[in-house]
Amino acid sequence: MSIIFLLPMDYISHNTTEQLILFNLPDKAILYIWKINYWTTFILTWLILPMLQEFYKSGHQKALAKLKDSIKQNIKFQLIMLGVSLLGMFYLILEVGITTSHLKMMIIALSHIYSLIIATWLMGHGLISIPRNKWISGSVIKELNYNYLKLPKLVDELEDIKITFREQVLVVVALKRNFTSDSAEDFMYRDWILKLYASIPAEIKENVERQYLHENTQVDRHQLNDSFMTKLDANFNSNLHRFIGYQSEYNNLLSAIIKLEDILNSTSTKTLSFRIDNHKTLLSPRLNFIYHYHIRPIFNRITSILLALISFIILQSEFFHSTNLSLLNTLIYSKYPNIIRFLLSSLIFSYMLFCALNSLTHLKIFNVYNLVRRDSDPVSTSWYTTYIARLTIPLSYNFITMFVSRESIFEDWFGKSIHLTGLFNLLNNWLPRLILIPVLLAMFHVYEKLKKRLGLTGYDSSWAGFDDETEGEEGSGDGGVKRNDLIIVEAKRIVNRELARREMQLLRPFQLGGTNESNPDLNYENNRRREFHDLVSNNSNRIDYDEEENIEPSSINYFNGTIITDPSAQRNNGGIWGRIGNTFSGIRNSVNKTFGRQSSVSPSVNSSTTGGYRDNSLDDFNYDDDANENLIV
Repeated sequence: MSIIFLLPMDYISHNTTEQLILFNLPDKAILYIWKINYWTTFILTWLILPMLQEFYKSGHQKALAKLKDSIKQNIKFQLIMLGVSLLGMFYLILEVGITTSHLKMMIIALSHIYSLIIATWLMGHGLISIPRNKWISGSVIKELNYNYLKLPKLVDELEDIKITFREQVLVVVALKRNFTSDSAEDFMYRDWILKLYASIPAEIKENVERQYLHENTQVDRHQLNDSFMTKLDANFNSNLHRFIGYQSEYNNLLSAIIKLEDILNSTSTKTLSFRIDNHKTLLSPRLNFIYHYHIRPIFNRITSILLALISFIILQSEFFHSTNLSLLNTLIYSKYPNIIRFLLSSLIFSYMLFCALNSLTHLKIFNVYNLVRRDSDPVSTSWYTTYIARLTIPLSYNFITMFVSRESIFEDWFGKSIHLTGLFNLLNNWLPRLILIPVLLAMFHVYEKLKKRLGLTGYDSSWAGFDDETEGEEGSGDGGVKRNDLIIVEAKRIVNRELARREMQLLRPFQLGGTNESNPDLNYENNRRREFHDLVSNNSNRIDYDEEENIEPSSINYFNGTIITDPSAQRNNGGIWGRIGNTFSGIRNSVNKTFGRQSSVSPSVNSSTTGGYRDNSLDDFNYDDDANENLIV
């Protein structure tokens, strides 16, 4: 059972006299579910997922070698944890004595305190950043400027990782050129090299192969061994995943900026058509403008106010937890039916988890782990999964500490470990109150200010932080406003330059200097076939061409696979029903053209009036007129 239902069900059913409808389980079943959830999470986060992370991080080619390397790295990690446990064991002996039961409780308590510190920090940041970002999204201009301020820094980071990645790519290209022949001496590492070469993105590969002709990158045969290839594989894949992560973030941010620009520029015509991915829009241009310019911002502002109210309730309850001053305690113990209390508890607990997980996904640790939509690497996925699982149990116990009464199956089983010693109990009571520290840091944008005070500026300053913290927002006064204006101007230049580059790619049908430099005949053959296909596909060359049913090619603009039509033509479009009607009309016209209509129309009548093309009869052909034509040889 999901923990967002298990915890409220456990707490509500043990703190009210009424039976909880639809959500009622025996105490023994609830206890077993808690134990299964906890120990499954414990084994995943401290054993299985770290093993998987090191397995995929290893540079070895064979699975057995990867497994050995993973075990070796995890033994080092477990030895560090053992050292911390020995210190806890020494304290445990002095406090309550040592038994098998006390050892198990100590392990649970140490794991809880470690995870509670991380969970509190992440949740505190999310409680501020999520409502604030929603409020910014309530204004098209503010959201556009907010994205503008993030773009130049992201471009600098992307270019830096490209430079670092090109070094490994250059070595792989050199190995591919020199050590992938069919000879016996190249057989050992040939497949490994070709596998790395095939993983190079096309954009980087083309640039580096041109650069290779002018670089003096040489790898001697005596350097080519298992150690060299393992190190190269690990560095290559690490930089490849970082490049993919930054490239994906750049594309998403650029798409968001272009769409916001389209929304802002559509205020004069009151119709909205996006320059990119417009085919995904189901609304008509008029309704599309109303939704994105009016409805969506208002909805975001209302959502921001509601989330800010929930954040305030959670923060106040954290600071006054276990007392009657807790707003959450007052809210849950109001005179509501049990099902309403259950739903309120699930909603607030889900929001607490979401705040922590949202901050975790925006957290950058040494620029190594990146979550990419539908393309995350296994190392980053394992790391994020580890901490997502690690945060759930501490936040669950933190939730029930906000109430005066903690009576529940979870408290009876898990709480005994927390109350084992005075130190563990003290930390559990005071750590939630320290949530004000990350709240203040996030509210006043202290992260970037603190980095500058410590001298952590430039590319190396992004080793740790949240990517939803915009450096430009810290500016105050005329100096800060002017600096933000300069960043926005630079961001606009980047957007225009990228749009021009993509349009040029669409206007280049021939790739004479393409990737097949070693086989120019193949390039010529591909270009010849493409030209023939374009010639044949031209409708104006067909004998059944109808001008009324075809659109001039000059009136169609393409961008990123989307047809951009004239706004006046889009206003005449009847929305979804109009598109459906046009589809059926096109099918009907195609059928008429193919089969025609059987009618007794004179052959001299134009074919367009007969519903299909008809050849004129040879009996009606005037050979004298044909003979009078001048023959040019």
